[in-house]
Amino acid sequence: MVDDLPHLMSTPTGLSFPSTHAASSFAAARAFGALAPGAPLQLAAAAMGLSRLYLGVHYPSDVAAGALLGTLIGSLGR
Repeated sequence: MVDDLPHLMSTPTGLSFPSTHAASSFAAARAFGALAPGAPLQLAAAAMGLSRLYLGVHYPSDVAAGALLGTLIGSLGR
């Protein structure tokens, strides 16, 4: 949630750390990267993370932490 930008949607709570959308997207991209080309999956995960910023429901640190957490968890699932 960048304070200067308007929020494009509301959230049920103010809790946002880490972004679970980013975490699950990056975990899936990492885990399924062994079965499918990894670059398109990583690109889709990054797009999901950026969409959370665009919608104004997460701070950049929320998305970065979710991406890191998801990548670590996805590595375990490989």
